[in-house]
Amino acid sequence: MSSTNGPATGNSADRSQSEIATATIAPAGQRTTAPSPPAPKFNLALPGASQPDIIRANQKDSYYQQILKEHVKDAVREIFGSRTQHMYQTEVDVFSDLCYYSLTTLLGTQTLGEEYCDIMQINGSIGTFPSLPRRSALVFWHVLVPYLYSKGAQELRRRTRPQQPQRHAGHRLDAALSEPKNEPSPIMIKFKNVVHNWLPTMQNFFKTHGHSAHLAVFYFFGAYYSFSKRVTGIRYIFNRKLSPGEERSGYEVLGVLIVIQLAIQFFQWRSQLAAEAKERAAVAALATSGTALGEKDTSSLLHDLEDGQDEEEEDEE
Repeated sequence: MSSTNGPATGNSADRSQSEIATATIAPAGQRTTAPSPPAPKFNLALPGASQPDIIRANQKDSYYQQILKEHVKDAVREIFGSRTQHMYQTEVDVFSDLCYYSLTTLLGTQTLGEEYCDIMQINGSIGTFPSLPRRSALVFWHVLVPYLYSKGAQELRRRTRPQQPQRHAGHRLDAALSEPKNEPSPIMIKFKNVVHNWLPTMQNFFKTHGHSAHLAVFYFFGAYYSFSKRVTGIRYIFNRKLSPGEERSGYEVLGVLIVIQLAIQFFQWRSQLAAEAKERAAVAALATSGTALGEKDTSSLLHDLEDGQDEEEEDEE
């Protein structure tokens, strides 16, 4: 016969091992069960994807995206006509990209390029599969933010464009009648001129130098190939274990070359600014000397005229 002593008698065979491990005795002599510890999060401890595989996956995705864009463009042309298709071609391309990433990334599956290169996305901060809000933010930043930025910059340039003077009197009268009575302040006019003149320069700067710097960082560390993944913190890993002799080469040499190129462009830009400053100083000095000479010539001319008038008066006398 089995012993009946101890707290776990009678029904000890019906209890699971986990319940026995977590069972405690309450102060009143009643049995309680301590809460089990939370299950650990699933950590995708796989090797990180290398730069060549990430670039190859993006190239493959771009290829399939272009095919999808062609099919969507043909469908829009057949349904709405060629004129509408040309008018809204940018929106058609954005819709195609949104469909591509909504059917892959947003649903939690690999894109065709990622599947081709055996890589998958993870949350870079905790090493787990990205959640739905994070994947939605990735699609938003990758597809919609560039479109909204382009449209916003275009509208800002249109609103800050300086008004052309009206040549004809009738046009001036119509403009005076149509314009509101309150004119913009000088500060607002100056702000609009600065935005209109410097906005294209800033866009070109970030498009060339900013993208090059971001690409150099990717070549060095191999973490984020696009701005959208850097913002959302999504990285790539291999979805398989690498063999012991399998090594993935990086593109650190290309990163060094880009840094050298950016340094050369920076020194050229400084030299150009110095040359422009010298040119402006020379023009200002020339204008100052020309003004002084003009004042001197004017004073001498007035003096000669006064002498001529005095001589004429003496001759008349």
